[in-house]
Amino acid sequence: MLELPHILLEGTLLSVVFLVILLVTLYYNPRIWLKDYPKDIQQAVKERTKKETRQFTYIGTLIMALVAVPFISSLYYTGDLVTFSGAFLHFYIVFTIVSLADLLILDWFVFCWITPRFIIIPGTDGAKGYKDYCFHFIGFLKGAVMYGVLALILAVFRVMVAYF
Repeated sequence: MLELPHILLEGTLLSVVFLVILLVTLYYNPRIWLKDYPKDIQQAVKERTKKETRQFTYIGTLIMALVAVPFISSLYYTGDLVTFSGAFLHFYIVFTIVSLADLLILDWFVFCWITPRFIIIPGTDGAKGYKDYCFHFIGFLKGAVMYGVLALILAVFRVMVAYF
């Protein structure tokens, strides 16, 4: 059974947690996210250091752990009354809400429109990539495919948990 109010609340709460993690780490050191910046910005600076790569791995692991939240909540809210399509839609809608929040709030509003000093990587002042709305939209579309695959995988596991 698809619990849309629950899914919307879950997606909103996960969006807040996700955006806080990203904003805090961007404030701490935007170079941690260097490979997620537009190409002109990446090309203007040196590669991430080993320390920055290690920091990205820790933060990326934390963010990926957030994937467990909709899985666990679906166990709680639907128990054994789950269908593959219901599970898939649950996961896909939650991930879409988080991705839309990332696109609209962080990418377009903060990164492209406001462009606060703390997200500007030293040596890249004035780079066109900071105002590249299309870059972020393409990333959003790529993400929609990737979390679609993730939602499929999670839905398979979710149904397996219910029926086996």
